[in-house]
Amino acid sequence: MREFHYRWEFDLHSSPEQLWPLVADTNRFNRDTGVPAVEALGDASKNARRRLRLTSFGIPIEWEEQPFEWVRPQRFGVVRRYNKGPMEELRVLAQLTPVIEAATQDRESRTGTNLVYEVWARPKNILGLIAIPIQIGIVSAGNFARTFRHYDALAKSERPPGFSAADVRFAPGGRSRLISLGEKLVAEGADERLVALLVDHLENGDDFALARIRPYQLANRWSETRRDALCLCFVATRAGILDLQWNLICPMCRGGGAADSLKELAANVHCEGCNIDFNVNFEQSVELTFRPNPSIREVDEESFCVGGPQVTPHIAAQQLLAPRTRRSVNINLEVGRYRLRTMNDDGWQHLRVTEQASCGAILRASSEGWPGDELEIGKCSQLEFENATDDERLFILERTQWSDDAATAA
Repeated sequence: MREFHYRWEFDLHSSPEQLWPLVADTNRFNRDTGVPAVEALGDASKNARRRLRLTSFGIPIEWEEQPFEWVRPQRFGVVRRYNKGPMEELRVLAQLTPVIEAATQDRESRTGTNLVYEVWARPKNILGLIAIPIQIGIVSAGNFARTFRHYDALAKSERPPGFSAADVRFAPGGRSRLISLGEKLVAEGADERLVALLVDHLENGDDFALARIRPYQLANRWSETRRDALCLCFVATRAGILDLQWNLICPMCRGGGAADSLKELAANVHCEGCNIDFNVNFEQSVELTFRPNPSIREVDEESFCVGGPQVTPHIAAQQLLAPRTRRSVNINLEVGRYRLRTMNDDGWQHLRVTEQASCGAILRASSEGWPGDELEIGKCSQLEFENATDDERLFILERTQWSDDAATAA
């Protein structure tokens, strides 16, 4: 059947760097645009492919989701191939291009964004032929425009993603309990301003923002010391405002499960997303986080997308290459250390980004393994990924300084 193609273009006031944490958070974006919650069917298969399922208007829909591909903060996309439901295939591509807005008498020049969002959908049957123009062409089009405008306003306000949420639901009496316990903390000697910041966080954050509260991240946001933010979370836990939890950190995707107690953690863990086993160590594999006490707010952890770029914000670029192919990518990198790896090969290529290095490199995955030397590249680089093997490879370029905001068990 014919393939439908939709293209929407938005001129936004925020820069690509400001918009990326919102637009590329496909879990939040799908929720905000009315996509039903999804369920994962088993572990990830080859190169992070996932089998997923949702139900829409009583119709069960299942598909295999290809790994997301992205270059931060320029573009991302994904392909879904359906085995159940009215569609055969769906492709999505979002591109964020910086636009320099001219200076006026009132303000200096600033960077906005031209955001192009495209969807290709191929129906499987007559139902799909009817549903796609209505659901995507009309309903989703309106939801996309509303959500992107909202994200633009949120990015300009410099409030973190997930704030000023419209659907905040407290437990019965939860808000008054939060205010009362906050006042009690201040009376017992806690810093009044810090308590007010925490109360604001719990009052205005959505479920995604509160399911895994990281104290060091709060410290950065509030311009406070890490110790003060961590101690605040501890005393708030004693008061019944927060509950603490221990999160496992997969060495690859940096996600993982959670436990209420360290004794509940196993020494050997399996990551479903990466389909790998790893040993738990307190130095890097276990992070202390917090969440609201259920008497204050019940946090719903439904999933609306499982593999978008913001699931792994430490990954600067991810590209899927067919056997014996090359792909050139223009990317802006922060100064620091990186590593390039694939899902199939042992080890990785070490890279260091500096101000002085040349802005070009060929990064090759081959049967001979990775070079042992650290490669130095420039900030604005043209990288050429080469798959010199006879099988598909998922290239993953990631920062290695990934635990800076993690309060590890150690």
